[in-house]
Amino acid sequence: MMQLPYYKLLMTFFISSFLIVTCMTIPAIVESAELETQQVSDDDDTTDGFEEDDSLEGFDESDDFEDVSVDLTAIQSKSQTRSFYTLGGFIKEDLGYSYGHEPDDIILSKIRTTVNLSADFRLFSDWTSKIVWNGFFDYAYENFGREKFNDEILETNESESEIRDLFLDGSVTHWMRFKIGRQIIAWGQSDMGQINDMANPRDSRELGTVDLEDSRIPVTSTKLSFYLNTWELNLVALHEIRGNKLPAQGSEFDIFQTITSNGITVEDEELPTETEAMIRIFKSFNGGDISFIWSDVYSDSPHLDFEKLTIYNNRPIAFSLTPRHKRIQTIGFSGNWVTGSWLFKTELARKSNTAIARSDILTQVKQVASTTSSFTFNKDSNAITPWEEKDLTQWMLGFEYGGFDDITLSLETIIDKVENFEETLTGSEMSNMITLNLSHQALNDLLTTRLVWVRFSENNGDLGRINIDYDLIDALNISGGIVVYEATETTAKLYPYRNNDRLFAALKYSF
Repeated sequence: MMQLPYYKLLMTFFISSFLIVTCMTIPAIVESAELETQQVSDDDDTTDGFEEDDSLEGFDESDDFEDVSVDLTAIQSKSQTRSFYTLGGFIKEDLGYSYGHEPDDIILSKIRTTVNLSADFRLFSDWTSKIVWNGFFDYAYENFGREKFNDEILETNESESEIRDLFLDGSVTHWMRFKIGRQIIAWGQSDMGQINDMANPRDSRELGTVDLEDSRIPVTSTKLSFYLNTWELNLVALHEIRGNKLPAQGSEFDIFQTITSNGITVEDEELPTETEAMIRIFKSFNGGDISFIWSDVYSDSPHLDFEKLTIYNNRPIAFSLTPRHKRIQTIGFSGNWVTGSWLFKTELARKSNTAIARSDILTQVKQVASTTSSFTFNKDSNAITPWEEKDLTQWMLGFEYGGFDDITLSLETIIDKVENFEETLTGSEMSNMITLNLSHQALNDLLTTRLVWVRFSENNGDLGRINIDYDLIDALNISGGIVVYEATETTAKLYPYRNNDRLFAALKYSF
């Protein structure tokens, strides 16, 4: 079994500990300095070198106190001046242990240091700006030998540096608001599905290990919001198309491994450049809200498009597909309603022109090879049809219940229906996904235990995750847990990941 270079792990731990301790110490030093300054000031407040023994000396019991006037405008102005900018962020250490792998495989799958820096600016009046930088480096690849991994895995998983949020936001008038830059636009009610929430792609590099609010990827866009009483109109233009962050080919969560295992080459992903558009009409009322949403965007998940097929002596010797993104139109509805300890939520959407993969791609290749001696077909020939254009209807129904002491329970189901389904398509005409989320808080909310379970229909597998979070202090959090992938059918979506069960732990300091 591979011997772990423990000295590098210790170096990583001590370096990260030093950074965390340093960040924790700085506020204490500042506070100590302020206390010393205050003490010196108090010591200097003496009369003829003697301290006053009684702070009420000089006042008669019959003295009346005068009214004190407070200039709220001056205080507000002074407060705004002091809060022109706010700095923050966090340092986080992540460890992942893939105990389900074979002995000769990489078992310590993550030794990642993440640094997040943010700055919020109050420019003037009701205008603000924000910038967030996030970067990480994963020492696991260096510890086990970078030569064991392909370039795509190293580029995708070893390190990253990016500007996440970068936007300007403010009110033009009391009824119109303007926001431009890299931002997150979260529409919809589902915790797991992407039904009407079509603005931001997802970080899908580690299946099921990241919550929705952390997986959204900001994109450069312009958003105009108009307000009329309880009604709100949002107009959005998306200028940057990023697509989901997919697992690298050859990695443990490679979504194309079933395709490539059949000798098919998957080329580099191609991203479109055209501007996308979204519109939402939103209304809030006593106990809930409703939304009507329209979008004309590219799917964040790519489909595999035909690229090239080479036939020689009636045999295919090279066949390649390219991940591309299909432009789809969505019209939908979402809403929620609160009554007592219950929150009911729903979403409904109809998506036009979606790309549904076909299941007979290899059969098509054999048919072409049987009728052609030697030839190379390019993507313009349409010799192979890897997908079909279909309309898709999605519906989500769920609830949350908080009537138990320190326990919150939520459940939702998502149903997908492919219109005009054909037997040559993958999957089935109707499919569903059920998600259970159970959380418990204890020790005055310092300790949070959470269970997430996802069930895919038609024996496509189960995903389970348990998280335990504990706040050591206000700014320091320690967490750990386990994620499990269960699938027995070879055709199940989760079957390729059945050995990717993982233990994980993290230490995070926020400042």
